[in-house]
Amino acid sequence: MKNNNMLSSEIKLRLLIREVIKIKNKQNEQEENKLRTVIQYLLKEAGEIDSDTQPAPYASTAVNALADAFNQILPVLKTGLRKLAKPEERLSYRAHVLEKFKSIFDNFEGLDSEAEEMIGESGLNEQEEEKEEGITIKIDDPDRIMPSDGKEDDRFKEPEKDPEAEVEEEFDTFKIAGENPTGARVAFETINDSNIVQVLSDKRKLLFDTEYKQEFKMYALYNVDLWLLTYEKELADAMGQMPAFDSTIMEKPSGAQISGAAAEFDVEEEMPEMPAEEEMPPGIPNLGEF
Repeated sequence: MKNNNMLSSEIKLRLLIREVIKIKNKQNEQEENKLRTVIQYLLKEAGEIDSDTQPAPYASTAVNALADAFNQILPVLKTGLRKLAKPEERLSYRAHVLEKFKSIFDNFEGLDSEAEEMIGESGLNEQEEEKEEGITIKIDDPDRIMPSDGKEDDRFKEPEKDPEAEVEEEFDTFKIAGENPTGARVAFETINDSNIVQVLSDKRKLLFDTEYKQEFKMYALYNVDLWLLTYEKELADAMGQMPAFDSTIMEKPSGAQISGAAAEFDVEEEMPEMPAEEEMPPGIPNLGEF
């Protein structure tokens, strides 16, 4: 099915053809000038139909996958940060977001190591377990014979958990001791109420090479930190505050380069002097380029 842009371009081209036909029948200077005006207008309005307006991809399959994931992830993280007015709240938010992202990748890698039991990284296992909640029975003695009509099953069913209590229990595990609780709660709800885990999982499933998966992880962790740092500076400036944090704490991927507005946050470590004849290996462009 053709999209609206294609239909619009076709309509404009048809109009252009009609004008050409008219002018062909009226060969005079005035009509030729009119034709030039029409063509210039249509080119300005429609542009070239087959032009590629997408930016050039990165030099890494893993980073390209992450760039797609960030289309959905970054707006969510930015919105969460901007809900917090106090620097100490935003500092806590950043700490909890980064810790959660590390935990997400730890879970992915745990699933990798148990591949024989893994259906996929998209949460299918968890969904199936949730569907089975309320009907799972635990028998006290494996030799107990249960009636086939199921009338005694309720006796051995696990009691249903209170959803609110379950959320609070999860938050207690999530929060970091000593960090501002408001920032922790906003980070918790921001990630839990989003599809961030699913998006990362889906994009990571495109990568089968171990090196790609590691690269995906390293660039994700570093760039989440870098983008939060950039958002914090913008927000602090707008509120007339000192930034709650002014440097990244996640490890920078080898070869990553930062440019534009984010370059001020890039603190390069001193490298030992290399012999003149040796060359450093080319690095992959950092996803956090601005």
